[in-house]
Amino acid sequence: MVCGLAIAFVVAHPWLPLPEAAPPIPRGAPRKFFDSLLGRQAEPEPAFIPAPTPPGPDEVRILEQRAAAARPASPPVASPPGVRPTPPPAAPEVTRAPTWNETVAFASSLKFTAEKVAAAAADPAFKPTVARPPRTAARSSSATNSIAVPTKKSAASGSTGSTGSIGLQATAKPSGIAAPATPRFTKLRARIAQTLAAYQKRPLNTAQHTPWEVMHGFIAFGIPTKLRVGGPAGDPVNAIGWVNTGGRCGGQVMLAAVGDRLTALRGIGVQGHSAQYLAVLAQSRVAMNSPITIQSKAFTVADLVAEEKLACKSGTELTFALIALAHYLPTDSQWTARDGKPWSLEKLVAEEIEQPIRGAPCGGTHRLFGLAYGCQRRLRATGQLDGVYLRADKFVRDYQQFTLTKLQNRDGSFSTEWFKYLADRDDDVDRKIQTTGHILEWLVGSLDQEALFQPRVTAAVEFLTASLAREPSREWKIGPLGHALHALTIYQERAWGTVLPGGIAAFHGPMKASPTKVGAESRLADQPLTGPSTGEESPRPAVRR
Repeated sequence: MVCGLAIAFVVAHPWLPLPEAAPPIPRGAPRKFFDSLLGRQAEPEPAFIPAPTPPGPDEVRILEQRAAAARPASPPVASPPGVRPTPPPAAPEVTRAPTWNETVAFASSLKFTAEKVAAAAADPAFKPTVARPPRTAARSSSATNSIAVPTKKSAASGSTGSTGSIGLQATAKPSGIAAPATPRFTKLRARIAQTLAAYQKRPLNTAQHTPWEVMHGFIAFGIPTKLRVGGPAGDPVNAIGWVNTGGRCGGQVMLAAVGDRLTALRGIGVQGHSAQYLAVLAQSRVAMNSPITIQSKAFTVADLVAEEKLACKSGTELTFALIALAHYLPTDSQWTARDGKPWSLEKLVAEEIEQPIRGAPCGGTHRLFGLAYGCQRRLRATGQLDGVYLRADKFVRDYQQFTLTKLQNRDGSFSTEWFKYLADRDDDVDRKIQTTGHILEWLVGSLDQEALFQPRVTAAVEFLTASLAREPSREWKIGPLGHALHALTIYQERAWGTVLPGGIAAFHGPMKASPTKVGAESRLADQPLTGPSTGEESPRPAVRR
């Protein structure tokens, strides 16, 4: 009735001036307006739900005691008189990371095989072939249709370093147990491969995209990422190689030389955060000695590492510095920053764990990713977690449980309000891709191997894959799209050992969180999704504070 009177008044008085440009109506404003007319009580804004907090000293002490008790004791064995004690076994040889030139040369030498395998992976009717055992030792030195980055030994012997010939398999085997051989996971594997192949055929270009956008393009696909020069129809070049040689994107460059120093620029169109570019290079597995040429001066990635070490400062955002330096430096590294203060990787973890998750960039997902990755590198180097690493590991695990039991919608997506409270903007798919892609990227990079295949994680992967596959030509926001595709590449590698042609394994072998005993609380996340998005309550554990 009120609307009818208003319309009649406007029709009867056409001389009333109308505003030239009406301001945008805030989301939910019409509902609030009519609710006020009808005397309804306005719905209050949802309150933040209790989130995990870092463990305190007492809890850390208990964790350390449990970790010490779980370690196998190895008492020294006394040698008989006159017998020299047996020396300890030599430390295993550390394989040198391939250089940029080695990686590009290897990928180029397998161009025909890579194209053939990529086409097979994108074919819906593709069926994996089972490799037959070799008849002789001489025939076991290589595998047909397999791709791997050469190591020092394998390059010398001519072996590819691969043990199978399934699809795009580039690693020896998945990181731990493989995905279950069920129709659901078989279909998911094919859909992920098809989705990644579809988006890999849509490279960015130097005319329309900034260095920031190009950087988010190659976080998805790593070293093989292509970039078109001059426009959408330009010649394709290697994206990382273009940026690392001073190539302009959207009229801007990412890197600059300041005297003898190499620095990554920060601002609109370039880095949004300190050390962000180096963190993306680390996640793409670009080697420390990879060349960088800026303003006719020769550098390497190591020079960028040295610059980010000097830039560390307490009380600032160190999220991306932690990801980058944890990857490129030994875990016992110590250095002095530009302000004269001492630093170490342990101090970086200690600084980051005290910073808030809510309100941090991208909802806090990158901060959780950095803490998890720092723990993974420490675990790989020492075989155990202690001190601040044990504290960070517990904090990340609590957030994993919190996310999977309180922040997931019925369609598999995660809350469109990050870690604040459960929310589902079902009419805003861009927002759902943004939050789900970032959260899933952190989860699949940090969860224990067996947790990757629980129903809730699988549902999130299925949601992300289906949403991106449904609209492959949509102009998604490049940042969220890059992290969403990165989540799928991590999952593909960890679940099936699949790495894109020319890429390098990123989360293989021990590169995951320290396993814990699965108890009743952890099993709650294994349950299928119930009714959070419809108001029903699913069984959830109390959140530890």
